[in-house]
Amino acid sequence: MKKFLSLVLALVMTMSLVTVSAGAKDFSDDGSITYKEAVDVISGIGVVDGYSGGDFKPTEVLTRGAAAKIICNLILGPTTASYLSADTAPFKDVPVTNVFAGYITYCSQQGIINGYADGTFRPTATLSGNAFMKMLLGALGYDSAIEGYTGANWTVAVIKQAAGIGLDDGNDEFVGSKAVTREEAALYAFNMLQATMVEYDAKTSVDINGATVTIAGDKAKEVAQGSYDNNMHKPNLQFAERYFDKLDKTETTDDFARPATKWTFKGDKIGTYADAADVTYTSNVKLGDIYSDLDMSEKDKNAEVYYNGVEADDVAVSKGNTVKVSSSSANNKLVADGSTVEVFYDEDNNDVTICIIDTYVGTISSKEEKVSDPYVVVNSESLVTEKDASTSVSISGSKARFETNTDNFEEDDVVLFTYSQSADEIKSVVKAESVEGTLDKYTLGKNLTLADTEYKYSKNIAFSFGSETSMTTKSDYVIYLDTNGMVIYVDEQEFDASQYAYVLYTQSSNSRFGKDQVQLVMSDGSVKTVDTDDDYTSLEGTIVYYRADDKGEYALRQAANVHKNGSIVTTEDDRTYPISTNGVLRNGATDFDMKNTRAAITTKTGTTVYGNSETVFVVAESDARGKTDYSVYKGIKNAPTIMSDDPTTSPTVETKAVEMVYTTSGSSDVVTFAFIDATGAYVTNGKRDVVFLAAESATKMITDGDNNQYYLYNAVVDDEITTVKVKAAQDAGSVVLAGNDTVNQVVTNADYNNKGLLTSADAISTSDYTTLTGTGVWKLSGSYSIGLGGTTASASVRYTVASDAKMYYIDTDGVITKIDDVKNISSDSTATYIGLLDVTDGDIAYLFIQEVDNGKQEGAGSSGVVLSGISASYSSGTVTVTLTGTNAGQVYPVTISLVNGGTLVKLTTANVTGAATTTTATISAALSVGSTYMVTCGDQSFVLGV
Repeated sequence: MKKFLSLVLALVMTMSLVTVSAGAKDFSDDGSITYKEAVDVISGIGVVDGYSGGDFKPTEVLTRGAAAKIICNLILGPTTASYLSADTAPFKDVPVTNVFAGYITYCSQQGIINGYADGTFRPTATLSGNAFMKMLLGALGYDSAIEGYTGANWTVAVIKQAAGIGLDDGNDEFVGSKAVTREEAALYAFNMLQATMVEYDAKTSVDINGATVTIAGDKAKEVAQGSYDNNMHKPNLQFAERYFDKLDKTETTDDFARPATKWTFKGDKIGTYADAADVTYTSNVKLGDIYSDLDMSEKDKNAEVYYNGVEADDVAVSKGNTVKVSSSSANNKLVADGSTVEVFYDEDNNDVTICIIDTYVGTISSKEEKVSDPYVVVNSESLVTEKDASTSVSISGSKARFETNTDNFEEDDVVLFTYSQSADEIKSVVKAESVEGTLDKYTLGKNLTLADTEYKYSKNIAFSFGSETSMTTKSDYVIYLDTNGMVIYVDEQEFDASQYAYVLYTQSSNSRFGKDQVQLVMSDGSVKTVDTDDDYTSLEGTIVYYRADDKGEYALRQAANVHKNGSIVTTEDDRTYPISTNGVLRNGATDFDMKNTRAAITTKTGTTVYGNSETVFVVAESDARGKTDYSVYKGIKNAPTIMSDDPTTSPTVETKAVEMVYTTSGSSDVVTFAFIDATGAYVTNGKRDVVFLAAESATKMITDGDNNQYYLYNAVVDDEITTVKVKAAQDAGSVVLAGNDTVNQVVTNADYNNKGLLTSADAISTSDYTTLTGTGVWKLSGSYSIGLGGTTASASVRYTVASDAKMYYIDTDGVITKIDDVKNISSDSTATYIGLLDVTDGDIAYLFIQEVDNGKQEGAGSSGVVLSGISASYSSGTVTVTLTGTNAGQVYPVTISLVNGGTLVKLTTANVTGAATTTTATISAALSVGSTYMVTCGDQSFVLGV
């Protein structure tokens, strides 16, 4: 019993709180466990386990207090142990309130563990490797006094003995003075399970001055097998055979034909683990070198070779043999840089076994978590072949599945995997390490240099863009490395929409202007003419990535996977092909069909591609004067409907060929960026950027050094909180009221001049959104519900808020704050709101909530006026104003302003004394016929046309 308890202590003193269970576990941090076989076996027999979160935490060190609990769980069972408590503190640093007090008390009373001479237990202290080895040796039967495990130099004797029987096998960097980690403890305990137990000659107990002293023989001898099963297949009795007699070890081969060990416990398989190779290579190797590296004295003329688990051609491992494992005479093309060649040598029989294992690259296409055995699905990017190096193997269906802890992977992760042809299944999957940088140069089929570092190609290298020859220097790439640091996958560096542009025109240094230039349509719809570092006339009419240096000079490269829906060319503005009717491009398709409610886009007959929420569309439309506007839309749901045939006519009439130049994601048919010339086509329902201007933030008119006059507003531009300079004199047709500091404004399709000033914008289109305005915002039950309007929540109108809705609070100073979740909105009976209801799905897409300060309605001015409505009419020098929601006796200042080119010019203010509920008053003002005026009071305004 004492030997058993010493073993338990030796094990659990190095493990933290665990749940006892049988069977090896798939821990969420499996990839960081170095001693996988040891951890699997030790956890498989129920000695240790992982944490409740599913991880093992292999590098954590352990505490004495946690070990005491595990000892109690092992001796008493978890249920009984959970009732342990301490009536008094067992040690001065372990109060009865300590979570481990009951466990420590029990173990101390039983003599299992002891405290320190100063009366402490040190429950948070760790355990050194030397101390742990001493405990394991004691569990095996070694006597501390006889073996010299006491005194000043006890560690020397312990380590000599432990190393001599292989307790530290597998850890070539053992340092006894360091604290033991969880996986090191598992390794040493695993080795101890297979170690032979010892005993001594007959012991005699004598009494010396009242103390009992045991005198034993002076030499340990191995314990005979006796009646115990020889499950470890070694002479005499191993620890596992005595205390874990249902644990069985069997010599076998794994699915790659490597010599291996199979472990089972109570008939259930724990796992099969390959032996460590005697020598390993990562490229083709001469057979004579293998002979030398194995220190052989006799040749093996028929050494067996296996490729991914399938037997290949035998070879002769002999002294000085210059033939390689893979040659034209045997195993042709099976080994190259990046292949793993593991060699195993049975010295007793002079048998050499060579196992070739290829590493492949793939991506995680999906993962399944809601099944008893979760798995990931691997999409192979490498070409997998049989041993003839030419017959391809399809990794699809059930063969593409790999059972694992799916928390370690995300969809689209680039992974390394191995495949056993003999088992016809994937055997391992790990995430690949990546390096990003600019491509300096590459040598076809051999290597590349990225960010000044050269990388060799791995045998099964793959390119996301199809061909190595598509790479261009000075471009940015992401390379993924195999376990040997060789390139196994090359991907273009991910670009967002801001890094794309369409090349509209080019000119070279040979032109009359003597410089290389391009005109680009940028992803934000702006048009730039820029100087370039080279002649890019060959890129005219395509989509490019660009980079600008600190001097403003641009370097371009064609984007990957560019497609066109016709023999598209740039339109010259002449009599033959005027831009006013053709647009900036021509020769597109006359059967183009894209609807903003549908992901599928018919670019031309027989070609369908797909947009998603991340697709960016730049749409060109030219007017009768040849002026072209470029509008930008993100997401197919927000993009316009564009059709060659006008569906509003009966029968439909072909109007205009539509040109589309676009990029796709890899080899898929999902569009990432598209440039569309829709001039003359049927275009409707596009949802353009929404711009919100916070009235209370408006400054006085600013005149800068270039005599630009504008008002500065806090604003939201689509989903970004920013500031916007609103030009004082708006362009004709603009609905923006520059300088308006009383009413919040929401507009769309904003235009900006080259000074960055907003010059015009349109009203929100009713074909896109229904605009909701009013007073009262109410928090309702439901994850995506809100009440708008009404004086109580029950009187409000319930709306569903889109999961990706853009929501904001605006305080009384016009400061804007984003609302991340509808649950963060508080009920407010006096807050005003502007909401945009998506006509497609009926959900609120935008919500702007104006806060109230101390009962004063935001935007009401200094009077603290709160109204529910205002209207006005004009006749013969008199403006008749009707105010709704007035209080008897309260004074209401009413202001009449002229709307002049988007700017409000104040004419007069009159104080009106309110009546109960509704007040009507007349104000003298000479207004001009044909002009537009705004009548405002508090937070209410009325546009009056004369």
